[in-house]
Amino acid sequence: MKNKDNILNASLANEFSQKYLAYALSTITHRALPDVRDGLKPVHRRLLYAMYLLNLGSKLQPKKSARVVGDVIGKFHPHGDQSVYDALVRLAQDFSIRYPLVNGQGNFGNIDGDNAAAMRYTEAKLTEISELLLENIDEETVDFKSTYDGDLQEPLVFPAKFPNLLANGASGIAVGMATSIPPHNIVEICEALKIVNHDKNVSIKELLKVLPGPDFPTGGMLNNNKSEILRAYTSGKGFFELRSSYKIEDLGRGQYQISINEIPYQVSKSTLIEKIADLIISKKNKLIDNVIDESDQLVRIVIRPKNRNVKPEVLMESLFRQTDLQVRIPLNMNVLNSKLQPKVMSIKEVLLNFLVHRYEVLVRKSEFRLKNIKNRIEILIGFIKVYHNLDKIIKIIRNAEDPKLQLIKKFKFTQNQVNAILDMRLRNLRKLEEKEIKQEYKDLLSEKNFLTKLLSSKSLQKKEIDNEIDFLIKKFKDDPLLGKRRTQLAKFGSVDEETFDNEIKSDDPLTITILKNGFVKSQKSFVKNLEEQIGNENNSLLIHARSNDKIILVSNFGKFYTIEADNILTGSSTGRPISSYLSLTDNEKIVDSFRFDSEDEIFIYTKSGYGFITLGKNLETNKKTGKKVMNVKGDDVVIGVSKAVKDSDSIAIICDVDGKNKMLAFNINELPKLDKGRGVILVKGKSLKVINATTFNSKSVIKDQADKTLFDKSTIENNYAKRAQSGKIIKNYKNQIMNRNFENNIRCHL
Repeated sequence: MKNKDNILNASLANEFSQKYLAYALSTITHRALPDVRDGLKPVHRRLLYAMYLLNLGSKLQPKKSARVVGDVIGKFHPHGDQSVYDALVRLAQDFSIRYPLVNGQGNFGNIDGDNAAAMRYTEAKLTEISELLLENIDEETVDFKSTYDGDLQEPLVFPAKFPNLLANGASGIAVGMATSIPPHNIVEICEALKIVNHDKNVSIKELLKVLPGPDFPTGGMLNNNKSEILRAYTSGKGFFELRSSYKIEDLGRGQYQISINEIPYQVSKSTLIEKIADLIISKKNKLIDNVIDESDQLVRIVIRPKNRNVKPEVLMESLFRQTDLQVRIPLNMNVLNSKLQPKVMSIKEVLLNFLVHRYEVLVRKSEFRLKNIKNRIEILIGFIKVYHNLDKIIKIIRNAEDPKLQLIKKFKFTQNQVNAILDMRLRNLRKLEEKEIKQEYKDLLSEKNFLTKLLSSKSLQKKEIDNEIDFLIKKFKDDPLLGKRRTQLAKFGSVDEETFDNEIKSDDPLTITILKNGFVKSQKSFVKNLEEQIGNENNSLLIHARSNDKIILVSNFGKFYTIEADNILTGSSTGRPISSYLSLTDNEKIVDSFRFDSEDEIFIYTKSGYGFITLGKNLETNKKTGKKVMNVKGDDVVIGVSKAVKDSDSIAIICDVDGKNKMLAFNINELPKLDKGRGVILVKGKSLKVINATTFNSKSVIKDQADKTLFDKSTIENNYAKRAQSGKIIKNYKNQIMNRNFENNIRCHL
């Protein structure tokens, strides 16, 4: 509501939410998501339509890219010229798009990631494939809308004789949603379209027999099994695992080298080679001696092994794990339907929507042609009258004051007929021949009858769509570049994990130190007499490990993190912040750490006295943000962990209650074994704080980290009870840390 000063009084929150919603919807429908019918986003559609209006056909001369971009941003797409040019460049790159829609002349970038030349230097025109998308666009086959300034009209969608969405794929990020559709083989798409055209109830499993998976422009090998692909194509969501194909080249005398001729989709070759070189220089891959780029127009990366004893399959497995020679391509078939509503579709829904669109185009094209035929037949009937009354008509045209009115009155011509006659020059009227007119009339009448039948017959329409699909199959099937499948569907050969670890990973001794200031460092040796570090003011934890070990770090917030031991910086006296390896939140800190073993049983406990036992395998994670295992509430925090060794049958808890130390021991079987959770209460008492806990054998004593007896049998027996009791006061305890049962692992402070 506006006041007298014409100022709008409104809630800022409401205005923000409404404007942001409008922006979000705009990015979804007008920028990020492709239309299921033609597979294009607005910027791509406007680019191709502008080139069509510039008469840049595939068989004609190209024009400067700057001219195309200028027309696009001036007439249709009021955005930055560079973003429009980038979109144009991508449509011309045969390594980015399976079936290029733009024929680029000049430097349009390369697979190394080099940028295209400036738009003033490059030229562009349409390809035959983009002409298929535009075919019949001037025949009222699709709806148009006004451009942003209202001066011109632009198509809402293309007629799309070519199934572009699946053939070229799409990717985009909108507000709150995204799309990622990999490219497919056009011949396989067409075979699937024919099946769906005749049986709308066909199963996706049947479709996979002719459309088995994506086909990427850069080739490679697909690792997914049929059930994974079926699940992805059915739900519209999933992923495809793609890796480079390679050859082993025999050099004689037991020597060999590996040549990589195809790299995964959207991977930069130069960045990939830099990564491999970095692995060699940093000695993170001890199997490779050298990497050489021998590429010209074709990709050829040569890998030289350290020696003849290196197994080629193990060498490649190491590269697949350490570089982008193996990638995951996501599938998220989130597209706009014919009502411009976003929807995640299955592969069959995408095919059906394309066919529905083609049927609509066929009907509208036929109606347009039928209308023109009727107009032409009407004119031809008039021409026959002209032929039989030529001299009289010429005389009227020459002498009459209003020849149009006279011709209609005397010969009963219609408005269309008389307009066509008067639009012709007199010498052309004299050239009219009855035979030619009647032949054209006969041909048009035959076509009219066919179109009339076509519009009333679903079976004839189905046959026409079949003919369109057959045309595409015939056009592309024998084309070695466009028709032949490039991505091979082959399950990768697997390398035994133990063999791989033995071959690839070094087994060097390390001492990992977590410092009190939140840094972590590593040195390439075992520090002797770790127990001497107990009480060290600078250190928090010290662990003996091997370079092929994984290290688990425990945070006070109940999250567990995993670091590869050989990834920790060595040779530095100060180390590196733990935050450079992990994503810790505010006030989160590492309280304990140990070497990972999936079979270990780990006892986790908190300051307020909760705990449980879990398996080591539940603690491992590849996420930098860690894995939440212990649920802590309020001000409670995790303060430590202990390993439950084979003969551990009991739990010992030491807590502080109003400045007095109490101890409680109980049977380990009273603790639950959980994957994650809060666990159960270990010890009860008002204002208690657990300060230390461990697992032990009740028939033995409890030792400290220096292997000295901390609690003898009589003390243990005196404090042994049921879980969740208050415990008894113990004397002469000076915050010594009980043995946590981790080998060569010292915690310096509580």
